[in-house]
Amino acid sequence: MAYGKFYTPQSKEVVELPADHPPVPFGKTCPIFSSETSKGGPHEYREPQPEDVRSVCPALNAMANHGYIPRDGKNLTFKVIFRGLKACYGLSTPLALVLTTGGFLLIKRSPVGLPFGLNKILAVRNPDGSTSTPGVIDLKLIGKHGGVEHDASLVHVDCEKGSLYPSIQIQENWVENVIGDILPKVEGYDDEKKSISLSTPTTPVHETNKKQNHSREPSGTSSVTAVDSDSGSTLSSSSSWRKYVTNPYSDILVSCADVGRMRARRQREISPKKLGAVHEEIARGEMAIILGVWEQETYVENLDGEKNGGVTVKKKGIPLPHLLTWLGEERLPEGWRPDHVQSLRGTVKRSKLIRKAAKAAEMKA
Repeated sequence: MAYGKFYTPQSKEVVELPADHPPVPFGKTCPIFSSETSKGGPHEYREPQPEDVRSVCPALNAMANHGYIPRDGKNLTFKVIFRGLKACYGLSTPLALVLTTGGFLLIKRSPVGLPFGLNKILAVRNPDGSTSTPGVIDLKLIGKHGGVEHDASLVHVDCEKGSLYPSIQIQENWVENVIGDILPKVEGYDDEKKSISLSTPTTPVHETNKKQNHSREPSGTSSVTAVDSDSGSTLSSSSSWRKYVTNPYSDILVSCADVGRMRARRQREISPKKLGAVHEEIARGEMAIILGVWEQETYVENLDGEKNGGVTVKKKGIPLPHLLTWLGEERLPEGWRPDHVQSLRGTVKRSKLIRKAAKAAEMKA
């Protein structure tokens, strides 16, 4: 069965693949590893270009930024996303299958291509008037509101009423807000300076000296890529959260309980709106996955935020700099590669812990 055309080789130049690269059929070319990407390493970080498309999902955007799926974010097949998830984050086959299949179905797209020329016959019209064949999507479609995308994002504003897609602009102040949900309290963080993550951007795009790239822009209010008006390079404003990605904070771990407090806070901030059960599960699940991918453990005092006489207890979580860079720049840790398989069972377990912590935080509020 055909999965749909997703790559057209531009050159017949032979490129040496890494030893652990999956077999590539004779006469074919890897869509990810090319002579262009091999010059600086196949998975080095590169900022998205003006013609590239992105969603509001940091996991998928990071995969594109590092070349685990096509860097332009377009022409994504089931196979490309499935293999990208496994290669980038070390997900198990069942977990990658669930995520990839669910992603296609939630945006109402077929996960597979069709034989006998049916792809063209059954092509689906997109909101901007273009068409997509069965089994092929892009990051823009994945970000369609009400599918995989949901309100109460940690670092993105809610989708505006009447719009099909939310803005992909990362709210820089909101990235720092997650630090305030961590226990024990992070030294140097001032709760008094926490900004409220309301549904309006902290730095509206129109107030900055930027031109915008409306790649497949159907609504006039959807995703944009901010580009420097002189150089054409992507802009990223200086934010205080970046001081927390330095070495003094590398030993601070973000746990399921911390993420639960983040989720509870964001739900309060969008009130009276409320996420449905499916999107609550998606919001917890996306964080549960990354918590499993980068999980470490350490011993800390005052885990519950209260003085406990110097008693130390074990805390499992991911390094704070990893989380901030992933949310704020959609970037993987420098030089990091998966060192274990992240299972579906482990993800479900962590999602339940996040849910439990979120409910406890809601009871306290």
